[in-house]
Order: sequence, then C-alpha cells, then structure tokens
Amino acid sequence: MLLHIFPTSEALAQQVAAYLADQSAAAMAERGRFTVALSGGSMPKLLAEVTTEPFRSGIDWSGWHVFWADERCLPLTDPDSNYYLARQFLLDQVAIPAGQIYPIDPALTAEPAAAAQAYQQTLAEVFQPAAGQLPRFDLILLGMGEDGHTASLFPGHPLLEEETLWVAPILNSPKPPPARITLTLPLLNQARQVAFITTGAGKASILPQVLEAKSGPLLPAARVQPIDGDLHWFVDEAAANLKK
Repeated sequence: MLLHIFPTSEALAQQVAAYLADQSAAAMAERGRFTVALSGGSMPKLLAEVTTEPFRSGIDWSGWHVFWADERCLPLTDPDSNYYLARQFLLDQVAIPAGQIYPIDPALTAEPAAAAQAYQQTLAEVFQPAAGQLPRFDLILLGMGEDGHTASLFPGHPLLEEETLWVAPILNSPKPPPARITLTLPLLNQARQVAFITTGAGKASILPQVLEAKSGPLLPAARVQPIDGDLHWFVDEAAANLKK
C-alpha cells in the first residue's frame, strides 16, 4: 500500500491527474486499451483536473473503457446518479467513444437485481475473461465514506461476504437511495491498480481504522487489498489529520 498525502485537495487533484495519465499510457502500450471504473460522491470533481492541459491533450482517450464501481438505481439524468456526475466533470469534456462508456441500463433502474445481472454480462462481453477467471480492470478509483464504506459496500452488510457475483444488487443501502448495484470485493481485488481518493476532515477519524487495521472485523475500505496489483491512497492533510 502506497500512501500519498497532499497539503490541499487541489494539489491532490493535480497528482491524481498525473497518475491517471501514467496509468492510461501504460495500459495502452501494454494492452491497447485502458479499462477504468469510477466512483461517485466528490470524486468526479477531483477528476476534472485530468480534462485540463497538459493532461487532456497528452492522453489517448480513444482507448478508454469506462465503468462504474457502483451506481444508484436512478435515471441517468438524475443529478444524484454517479453517471451524471461523471458526465458533467469528466466524460463530456474529453473524446472517449460513446460505445466505450458503460452506465447502468436505464431501462432496469427499477429492478436492481436485473440491473446488476445485466452489468455483469456487460463486463463479461468487454473483458472476455477465461472460464473461472474474473475481469481485471487496469484501474479502479474508489472513495471512502465517513463510516468506512466504499463503492456500495457498507460495514456489516452481507454483501461483504459475496464470493460468486461480480456485480451485486443492494436494496437496503444505509445511505439513500436504498437501491443500488455495486462491484463486489472479489472483482475489486482483482484489479491491477486500485486508488482511493479521500479528502476532508470528516474522514480523519475513520482513516486510521482503515489503514492500520490488523485484525478483527475490517471495514469495507480496509478489505480492498488487490491480490496481484497496487493499492494507492491519495489523501489530503485534512483527511490525514495533519492540519493544526
């Protein structure tokens, strides 16, 4: 695990943009495409830096394939949907082919189980993993809630023990809206790179419980440990409790 601490969220966003550009270039050189999963919350605003120069013109956006680590079962036009936020701050600003952006099926937002199944099928079609293997993202970008949740995996929830599904529905999210879909821990932990982006003093009390956990029930964010990949934490000083 690599911990990167920055004095401000602006400095953090600049470094995350550089990291994204590096990961995109490496994936394009090795595999001809860059598969990335985004999260919601405050993350899309922090990712907006990558749409500015010199990053924007230095990235080959044509190879990006964009998914979501979790999504609320809402219309894609709803401002509370993760897709809507990503469109506003990132996707509408760069030239990623429309067919390589994979939101939740808008026809299935009233049926979370069907939406999760359809999203898993989309992953299977795009990644085409060998039998018995899981899709392997080049990069999954995650946030962390003040309770230690990540994606739509919440403390104490049965979905933390899911071992079969790649994408699961959740009908009783502790945070509204209650109906969502989420990538599961086995899929998160298969990624080549996972990066948490965490800012704000509201995260200061929970962050040590995640980063320093050694035993006992682990919070969801602490259970993200890539099997054969790198784990990065991009944190500002407020979240790291370094501000005086």
